[in-house]
Amino acid sequence: MTEFTLASWNIRAGLGRDLKRRPLRTIEVLSGLDADICVLQEADFRLHPRPAALPITGGRVGPFDVVDLTPTGVGLGWHGIAVLKRPSVKVEAITRIDLPALEPRGAVILDVTISDSPLRVVGVHLGLLRGNRRKQISHIAERLAGMDARPTVIAGDFNEWRDRKGFETLPDWLRIHSPGATFPAGRPFLRLDKLVLSRDVCVLASDVIGHPAAKIASDHRPIRAQFRISTKSNGTR
Repeated sequence: MTEFTLASWNIRAGLGRDLKRRPLRTIEVLSGLDADICVLQEADFRLHPRPAALPITGGRVGPFDVVDLTPTGVGLGWHGIAVLKRPSVKVEAITRIDLPALEPRGAVILDVTISDSPLRVVGVHLGLLRGNRRKQISHIAERLAGMDARPTVIAGDFNEWRDRKGFETLPDWLRIHSPGATFPAGRPFLRLDKLVLSRDVCVLASDVIGHPAAKIASDHRPIRAQFRISTKSNGTR
């Protein structure tokens, strides 16, 4: 069986709770997560041309390779969503999608190979309105249903604090996992950052990162989980 660690974090473009923008502090927290894959939200500045909020050196951010998600060559990602990975994780295909909403929103779908096992990682940052979020979840599920089946993890800021209400459009081959409260970072009580898994992916352990730098580097705390992919998995739904 293949095991891997994935982290997700809304980095708020490197702006901390102290209202200081310190990208190196953000990278320090990311480096300490010890993850194979990191899914980030708000990784680019909002205004055109949406430059990256973190410094990129030689295609890397800290110890991670940057997955090239931006079609313009500017910034880190797509609609502010970025994916960092260890060099051993191989990217096979990238799909960028726009999501229905009153505000610009998108998602990225990555087909990767990790320890010779296929995996699909979806990065999301859903809208502020529950009605929009339901439509966005349905849209993502429909896109996934039209692709070849493989073990899947959807990670990101769902902007939904409940684990059931708001997820009515989630198909039954996917299930929700919330590591814990992540927002606001100083004293979190809302579980906005979540993971959604296909049934051939098992959560071995998960947590919300609460060390001092993570508490102040953004208004969200990072989440992290260790997963196992069944060797018998063929991505069936």
